[in-house]
Amino acid sequence: MEFPYGRAPLGIMLLAIVAAGVVLLSGGTKNDQPFDLIFVTFTKEHAAAYQKALPAFEAANNCRVQIQVVDDRALQSRLQSAMQVGADVPDMVELQDGFMSFFTKGMLDDVQFRDLTDRLKSSGLYDQLVTNRFSKWSSRGRIFALPHDVHPTMLAYRKDIVQQLGIDVNKLTTWDEFARVGREVVTKDHDGDGTIDHYMLDLPIDGDVVMQLLALQRGVPMFDADGNVQLDNDAFVDVMCWYVKQIQGKDRMAFPAGWGQNLSQAMIDGLVLFYFCPDWRTMQFEFDVPSLKGKMGLMPLPAWEPGSRRTSTWGATGLAFPKRGRNFELAWKLAMYLYYDPAQLGPRFLQTNILPPLKSAWTQPQFSEVDDFWQISLGQTFIPLANDVPPAPSNAYHYTAVNKMSKAFTRASRYYAEHGEQGLREVARRELQQSAEEVRAEMRRNIFLQEPAAKQTASAAAATSAEVGR
Repeated sequence: MEFPYGRAPLGIMLLAIVAAGVVLLSGGTKNDQPFDLIFVTFTKEHAAAYQKALPAFEAANNCRVQIQVVDDRALQSRLQSAMQVGADVPDMVELQDGFMSFFTKGMLDDVQFRDLTDRLKSSGLYDQLVTNRFSKWSSRGRIFALPHDVHPTMLAYRKDIVQQLGIDVNKLTTWDEFARVGREVVTKDHDGDGTIDHYMLDLPIDGDVVMQLLALQRGVPMFDADGNVQLDNDAFVDVMCWYVKQIQGKDRMAFPAGWGQNLSQAMIDGLVLFYFCPDWRTMQFEFDVPSLKGKMGLMPLPAWEPGSRRTSTWGATGLAFPKRGRNFELAWKLAMYLYYDPAQLGPRFLQTNILPPLKSAWTQPQFSEVDDFWQISLGQTFIPLANDVPPAPSNAYHYTAVNKMSKAFTRASRYYAEHGEQGLREVARRELQQSAEEVRAEMRRNIFLQEPAAKQTASAAAATSAEVGR
């Protein structure tokens, strides 16, 4: 079949794809530089931490490692292009939460990352980590990346204002009680100017990632471990209805504080009192609102039911190894050093506030140090929640589900704004059922995902065993 626009445009397109892959590897360096490993990440903070640890590794292993920082979207698209055309690829790649979905739409044998499942389990490393974190980097029972973090999520709050208002955070044990107290907060006009002084909770008006976070806490990820869509689960409907009622109408207690400068100003002004706060966000707040030192507190998430889970998770990073990487054994050795060496993880926690998934590292003294901004030990605050962080199974149709869920959320929210609570649950259920069916229909079109999972898993395991034996 001829390319419809002619041979010249076809040639230009192919050259561009190959060039994208080459740029990903080269990062603007000369091809003759003797780097033994190329490690690409999407975050400069990670790169800075790794750079400090590299000299000792390079000296011990007589090698050179180059770390490149590439914008997350550019990394994903360039890496896909390089894999498709057979161009050079990095030896190690850090992927952002959800990005594994771009690489797992085909058969397991065709996933261009190394299958780490058997190595993780035979080495005993699997059981040393918070195992729920593997769900974000798996497809059809096989693991394709190492988890970098746990990201247990709490609520950060303006401790000084909350105390002035007489709110006892120890009594905010369920979301219903939290919302009830929040409605009391927004109805009080302390300065008599006729406007709301404080909102209880920062909630994005479009649901965004917080809707997923709350559904995870409730025990309903968008996909279960077998890849089944769960958007139309009754518990998902419950979460959406609760959320919609908090952001508008007579029972509203939340406000969208936004990001960047808008968020910082809302925090400083006390416009919003409580904020969803995974471990990584504690450091972000330290940098963005230093004037609030000593004025911020942390508490577990209120539970959906008395006695149930009081945390969730937001975000993730995973380390994957492209199959065409040049030296997998050396790359694996570096991964163990950077990701799971307790001596590295203690000091790094002080730099990032990110809780690593290696449980034995949590005994390092840095995880007990008192943070100057928060005036508590962040390690000892987040560690008790780590093993209760819910699994969040990855799926090749992750972003399809996110988009469909967003559509259902928007329609349910609009209905509530126009008609109130009566009929809201029926509308939310109908919209989520339609969204779930649309995701299922798209998944059914992918014949590569229709092959029995057991057959694909056996094939992938056989390929991994053969690879290890070489």
